[in-house]
Amino acid sequence: MFEFLALYGDLYRDPILTAMIAGLGLGLLGVYVVSRRIVFVSAALSQTSALGVTIAFYLSAQLGLTGLLAELLAPALAILLSTLVVFGLVWLGERPTLGRDALLGVAFIVPTALVLLLGPLIAHELHEVEAVLHGSAVLVRESDLYAILGATLLVVFTQLVAFRAFVFASLDPLVARTQGVPVRRLDAILFGAIALLTGLSTRALGALPTFGLTVLPAIGALGLNVGLKWVFIIAATSGAASGLLGYMLALATDWSVGASQTLVAALLALALRALGLILNRRAPRPPATPPPEKAPPA
Repeated sequence: MFEFLALYGDLYRDPILTAMIAGLGLGLLGVYVVSRRIVFVSAALSQTSALGVTIAFYLSAQLGLTGLLAELLAPALAILLSTLVVFGLVWLGERPTLGRDALLGVAFIVPTALVLLLGPLIAHELHEVEAVLHGSAVLVRESDLYAILGATLLVVFTQLVAFRAFVFASLDPLVARTQGVPVRRLDAILFGAIALLTGLSTRALGALPTFGLTVLPAIGALGLNVGLKWVFIIAATSGAASGLLGYMLALATDWSVGASQTLVAALLALALRALGLILNRRAPRPPATPPPEKAPPA
């Protein structure tokens, strides 16, 4: 692998770094997604972002947009649509007439249908649309690398500043509200961060690897009984490793990049869950409590 990087490192440097950085940020946020049982949020945001990118391709083809404006339109629409979904989740999802599950279902199904309808209308960009959906793109733009780097640094900084508050509001929101923790505001920031990174990652890597790098590293890390802080660290590391190793696997086998990254993330998650089972079995068990002594007969 190191020999390959020495030969082609300059050519594939940007996509490898993009995959690693996106995997780190998505793996970190994925712990919240999986532990709060809102995995469908990531799927819905990935499809919504894919719709934003597809609409950008369609508008660029119809209006003849080129250059910087065409490059910025795709991530801008992806983030905009994802943010609208997040707004709906935070402010409308708790209403009894429209729950979060229903909103997520709409946010997943409608964008998927629209992408399938718009795709054939963009003949010149059909390959780009397929790359966005399945993550088959081998190279990424330098602007995508810097955008994902900035978003990931923002996510990490936010977590470092208010990690305890985010965890408290996510794991026990009712008690957190009674303690004066601004749960709704923290949810808005958390979902906004997920929308931002999902939108940028979908544009650069594709919808499939974005969803896989969000969910699978967290599933593996949560199988380890190592404390919550280490769960976040391991999930982020596993996400970054999946982005790197998946890309290397795709280059070595000529497989799809997005499918390879998702497959590696699944294998790492399986390995972490197996390691968790082994460690739990070897962990010393607390001594059994002796039965209470019977009182002597009077």
